[in-house]
Amino acid sequence: MMKPMNKLALALLAFLAAGSAVGIYRLYEMFYNVVLESKNVYHFKVQELAKIPTTRLRITGQLTNSSMVVRSVTEKKDGQAITVVAHLALVGLAKPKTVGGLDYEMVVPDSINEVRFGSDSTLVWKRTSLAHPPEQP
Repeated sequence: MMKPMNKLALALLAFLAAGSAVGIYRLYEMFYNVVLESKNVYHFKVQELAKIPTTRLRITGQLTNSSMVVRSVTEKKDGQAITVVAHLALVGLAKPKTVGGLDYEMVVPDSINEVRFGSDSTLVWKRTSLAHPPEQP
């Protein structure tokens, strides 16, 4: 039979272990799953590469935090917009997609009119309408 003091010590140890695990996971998440925002990129640039047969964009820039690298880049479609999300990690915690900066190319389907960036969904590109093409001389 276990003494009451041993039960209390065991319960306290289990509580501390659970709390430590949650804390460690939060630290891991804080340093491994950071989302890059356009305001945290030097020389943030969106370039149209081609329109034939579909529009392609290249998003580039240098990270302001040199201790982070781009771990992965994902796209999320929402109606007529795509949001590009660059996931960062501390140098050494992940195999980077790019080193020292952002360099991402994407195809923009004809059904998409806007490209946004980051968790704050900053508008970075909008399709120009050619409903009234320039007149020919």
